[in-house]
Amino acid sequence: MLQKLESTNKKLIRLLQLVYLNFLWGLLVVLGLGLFTFGPASYAMVAVIRKWLRSSEDFPLTRTYFDYFKENYKETLLISWLYLAVAFVLYVDLAYIQNWYLRVVILVISFFYLLSALYIFPIMAHYQWQGMFYKIKMAFLFGFSQLHYSLVLLLIIIGSYAAIIRLVPGMLTFMGSSFFFFAITWTAVQLFDRLKKKEVTIDKNTFSEGEQL
Repeated sequence: MLQKLESTNKKLIRLLQLVYLNFLWGLLVVLGLGLFTFGPASYAMVAVIRKWLRSSEDFPLTRTYFDYFKENYKETLLISWLYLAVAFVLYVDLAYIQNWYLRVVILVISFFYLLSALYIFPIMAHYQWQGMFYKIKMAFLFGFSQLHYSLVLLLIIIGSYAAIIRLVPGMLTFMGSSFFFFAITWTAVQLFDRLKKKEVTIDKNTFSEGEQL
């Protein structure tokens, strides 16, 4: 009984922390007019959520969030500008191009762009790779290679937000962003761990074959 109460208490605390994270993210985005803080604030939220998922230790939430915010500020800012510019170009193309075949091509490109955008911050938080464009390329390759999981993730997010808007729209004020980033980060962490296990298994099998030879 006590264990169940403790487990429920931890979940409620985590829920409140997600609300607080949503507040921090929104505050920074507003203060930076979106353009100068959206990328760093989003990266910081993903990094904090990843830390929650991979560690049971408590840590100061506010200080950790701002540490991550400052950690890769320049790179995350440039990446957010790049993705914003691409999104603008794709939107203008879809709005003004009337040729059906070209519109299909742009929609396909937009879909792959979305896959890359979903995973760019989890990849930045998880891997210590160098080079902005390399990380963008790997985000695209990861989204494409895990396409079935990415589609399920998109369906869950869209379905969840549709239900929230219909049933409890006020919830978006408190967890609109943190829920979105939590879903993406949780999925990415599971996939990263799964890929790591596969790599370890392959290495072990290769080593065993080498011994037999």
